Amino acid sequence: MALYPYNANLCQALYAYYRRNADYLPTSSAYAKLGSMDGLKRNIRYLLWKEGADRKDWPSKLAKWLGCSLRRAEELLEGNGEALTSKEKKVLEKETGLAPEELSGDLLEKHGGDILVENIRHLIDGLPHGQKKEFAAKLGVDVTTVSRWIGGAQRPTKKKLEEIGKYFGLPPGTDLDSEAIFLWTEPISESQMKSWITERIQQMNGKTLREIFPAMRRLVAK
Repeated sequence: MALYPYNANLCQALYAYYRRNADYLPTSSAYAKLGSMDGLKRNIRYLLWKEGADRKDWPSKLAKWLGCSLRRAEELLEGNGEALTSKEKKVLEKETGLAPEELSGDLLEKHGGDILVENIRHLIDGLPHGQKKEFAAKLGVDVTTVSRWIGGAQRPTKKKLEEIGKYFGLPPGTDLDSEAIFLWTEPISESQMKSWITERIQQMNGKTLREIFPAMRRLVAK
């Protein structure tokens, strides 16, 4: 369900506001620090991504694996709270078929994933239907070039990588070649933020909605 004809700046403003003020939301690192992932958190996200689980289902999938609460799974995915217990480690090793030393290593590096290709694929897959042409035009390239980037047949130049980062509003200095943003749990594109905001509004109780409505109305009116 669509809310309003948000532009990217408004989406980011609303999203940041909800993150700061809604106590019912899962804890999370600041948006600008999303590129920094400790080894265990990155490995857990990698395993869920490799399973093909939808990003929004990662907490429930992990909770099912570990037999823990949804809140506990969210904390592990965000790198908050207590570290994995011995019991949880054993359960995770059993569910994934990994040896203890594998779980503590760098699974993404071990399995030779192409971080740049996966990042570009993740970003572009998050665009609304039909916006791929707009994206290509904005970067001054042909749509077939974008398709080659997605397939790994061609790699963007350093300048184009910077333009891609700006287009999607990534934190300054984000290195698409090395930072696995396709493992981030936060919404990145404008359409993903819209979906995130819509889902949270649907989950709000009356008290929370009344508290944030004045600020939301001011933001929308700008």
